[in-house]
Amino acid sequence: MPTYNRAHLLEKTILSLLAQSDNRYEIIIVNDGGTDDTEMIVEKYVSDKLSYYKKENGERAAARNFGTQKARGQYINWFDSDDIALENHVATAVEMIEKYNNPEVFALGYSIADTSGKLIQDFVYPKEIMNSEIHKGNFFACNPVFVRRDIALENPFNEDRGLSASEDYELWMRLASKFPFYTTNTKSLKMMHHDERSVLMSNADKLILRFEKFIEYTTSNVKVSAFLGENIGYFVMKNYLILAVDLAANGHKKEAKYYVKKACKASKSLFYERSFYATIKHLII
Repeated sequence: MPTYNRAHLLEKTILSLLAQSDNRYEIIIVNDGGTDDTEMIVEKYVSDKLSYYKKENGERAAARNFGTQKARGQYINWFDSDDIALENHVATAVEMIEKYNNPEVFALGYSIADTSGKLIQDFVYPKEIMNSEIHKGNFFACNPVFVRRDIALENPFNEDRGLSASEDYELWMRLASKFPFYTTNTKSLKMMHHDERSVLMSNADKLILRFEKFIEYTTSNVKVSAFLGENIGYFVMKNYLILAVDLAANGHKKEAKYYVKKACKASKSLFYERSFYATIKHLII
């Protein structure tokens, strides 16, 4: 669990993980150079079950890689420090491990809720094996995904800070180019939607850098490019279009128009995407 200045949210996450019905797990908390009271919150829970480390700030990818190196278990699950695990989180993972005979990668079901606990969305995966769908968008974030430890060590997160907030999707694309991505719609966690979520970004330069780097890293990777095959144009278009939506929604209309044009150049199928019309709506209002 990487964390950065989230002492006010962290305890609920820790307690949810300590309340698992299956106790075959360890919790590794990595404080990524935070300056708040995180250590004071965590220290009362440190035990054989929970370990705590503090390192210089290197962003979440570096913190996750650091924690992976410390892990002893057969599988790694990178859990965010502001979300909530249901008591069946580990038990559902064990079921998947047994069902698919020690798979390299799998993802559990999840819902999205607001800070009051009100359900926003019960997410449903379209297929049991997601490899044929993953080019359409990041269905997972980090919490639902379990990666076998040997695979995680061989395939670390990209620590380029400019990629931050897309580093998980970049890793999923690399993994999907090598292994089947199994899923279950059994819900085992809640992602909490709030204004402090680190994926929320309004700075135009940072948004553009993040998406440009993501597209560059994925399309220049030989295995990922081969995996995408004829879907590569759609993949590039979809990510430019998501960038355009974010830019337009944050008032960067000139930049949004530019990336709509780049999306159109990548694939004419953008006209069938709802996000294209969402972008246009933001541009004309």
